[in-house]
Amino acid sequence: MISHARNRGIKEARGEIIAFTDDDVIVDKYWIPNIKKAFKEHDDVACVGGKILPVWEISKPKWLKPNLYNYLGLSDYGNSVIYLDSPKIWGANFSVKSEIFKKYGLFDSNLGRIPRKLYSHEETEFLQRLQTAGEKILYYPSSIIYHRVSADKLSKRYLRKWRFDDGELHGILMKDKKYFNLWNIQSLSNKKMLRDIIASVLRIGCFSKNRFDHELRICFILGFLSGRMKGIGQKS
Repeated sequence: MISHARNRGIKEARGEIIAFTDDDVIVDKYWIPNIKKAFKEHDDVACVGGKILPVWEISKPKWLKPNLYNYLGLSDYGNSVIYLDSPKIWGANFSVKSEIFKKYGLFDSNLGRIPRKLYSHEETEFLQRLQTAGEKILYYPSSIIYHRVSADKLSKRYLRKWRFDDGELHGILMKDKKYFNLWNIQSLSNKKMLRDIIASVLRIGCFSKNRFDHELRICFILGFLSGRMKGIGQKS
């Protein structure tokens, strides 16, 4: 899993700042200088993230709206430097002061991709730890990565699976907890999930312009229920 590779990299690194990216990106030529600049200008931050812009392998389908881009690991919060109030930085473009790992630990190796499952969130859980402890996370728009979005990810089938697996991971992580709130995601009760499924089905049936959004919501809830069944019996 990628969390193991990241943790090994952290242990081997000797610099004051550790920058992370992925193997399917094109790095802007000023990426490293701008990371250095961000930490110099804002020495109170623990972590810096930036833009992850798309390089489409094939023509982008018309149904793929910007509100779905985060499911593809893309992010663009505008051209202003901002302090983030939630862990909205993705793994292809973020940097952390090395001392932070000594203080708060490494990435949770129980999270992240496994065979046949699109699990993730190892960086999200780490960043949530930082914010809970009062550390600051900065969005620095000049830190830019270009992410190659492959053809196999530009399908509704892929996004349905991504949302199902994402929901399943959330359900598994609940373990024996009765109520759940992780990474600033609203707690899901059985009644609320049932209401959400019924509402989403009705909206799909009414040919809503956002019907695919409602399909993905159903996929997430069904995945969550699957994860709950897998997670029950595991100790918190």
